[in-house]
Amino acid sequence: MPTDAKRQAVSQLVDMLRASSALAVADYRGLTVSEMHAVRKTLRANGVRLQVAKNRLLKIAADEAGLEELKPLLTGPTAVAATSGDEVSLARALQEAFRPYKVVALRGGLLAGQPISATDLGLLANLPSREVLLGRLAGGMVAPLSGMASVLAANLRNLVGVLNAVAEQRRQTEVAPPADLAPPAEPTEPVEQTTEQTERTEQTDQVETEEAQQTEEADLVEQTDQVDQAEIEPTEQADQAEPTAPAGQAEQVEQAEEIGQPTTDKEIE
Repeated sequence: MPTDAKRQAVSQLVDMLRASSALAVADYRGLTVSEMHAVRKTLRANGVRLQVAKNRLLKIAADEAGLEELKPLLTGPTAVAATSGDEVSLARALQEAFRPYKVVALRGGLLAGQPISATDLGLLANLPSREVLLGRLAGGMVAPLSGMASVLAANLRNLVGVLNAVAEQRRQTEVAPPADLAPPAEPTEPVEQTTEQTERTEQTDQVETEEAQQTEEADLVEQTDQVDQAEIEPTEQADQAEPTAPAGQAEQVEQAEEIGQPTTDKEIE
């Protein structure tokens, strides 16, 4: 006959099963009391509760919680690990807590009410966390959308470029004069020149410049000579035009001036 303690134990087990998002059943035979305490502490740090109970009480609690899939796993000494958080965290916490104790064996568990084997729990422990998986899922969903947005943006840019080119061509057509009134096009020289041609052209320009300077200097010297010659010729002509008295006549003039006699040209003659 059930006692109050058993009823209370079943009630606690039912509350734990109903509040759990994932469950795992393990066979703890071979663990000492201190080792079981260390396992509980490790699981509690990861948000996992470990409950040891008799299989008969667990089966009653499973029936009341509506988890009949749990009953086939309840054979032998049983420890139930339950979490209300991330299912991957439960598998990773069990793997971390039981790794030092090879005697512990997982039997399986329930994931969102569906049975899961011990092998699947091991694989689940190696998966990334829920947040990382959700981030990868979001990234996988966003990537095609961003690619589509890039393609649409590129098409719009191309369309805008084509419209601008058409508008510019139409503007040039409207502004340009008719062909019969337009001035004849001047021949254009090729823009591109080789380095050797450029150097040769610079040398030719330098020689022409030097020759032009020499020509200007020669013209300036010639003009200066002409001016000097023009100034010298009238002076020479004036000197030649003045009459010069004979030497004797000059002496007579000097003697007359000393005596005080007037001198004329006739007397001197």
